[in-house]
Amino acid sequence: MKTKDDICETQATVSEPTRRRSLLDGGFHALAATLCCVSVVMSVGCGKRPPPPAARPNNAGEKNQVSQGGENFQWPAKMPADVPKFTFGTITGASDNIMGNVQAAYKNVPADAFDKYQSDLKGAGWTIANARQTPDGFEIDAAKGKRGVVAMFIASKNDGLKGAVTYNDHSG
Repeated sequence: MKTKDDICETQATVSEPTRRRSLLDGGFHALAATLCCVSVVMSVGCGKRPPPPAARPNNAGEKNQVSQGGENFQWPAKMPADVPKFTFGTITGASDNIMGNVQAAYKNVPADAFDKYQSDLKGAGWTIANARQTPDGFEIDAAKGKRGVVAMFIASKNDGLKGAVTYNDHSG
């Protein structure tokens, strides 16, 4: 029968790299098993499209409004009146949520919308906090107190400049 001293002496003869390697081997096998399980779980849902976003009731009993795809979209009714209407390109969707965010999505926005919308925002009393234009698109960040408007558009392969105007209210 081995004594405590025999066991300690045996452990001392195993080199430190060997001990580390054996721990890594065990860790590797655990990682490999985890990855296999994750890939199996993910493959079960492959080829299935997620359901369209559903309207959920908010705390006041209202529903979040989500509009996607199709035609005939309009500037969101819940967009505050002091946010200038974005009149460039084609509106492709609109949404609002219980957090106070309101968004309108667009495609085929012309590059000159950058200067024109900045002017519209300034004319409505918004302060431009950031404005940047590159050949790949543009971003405008405007503020009025704790409220903000972000217009962000990037070049897409088939739809010109594509993006959204988003309003958020952080005053509450």
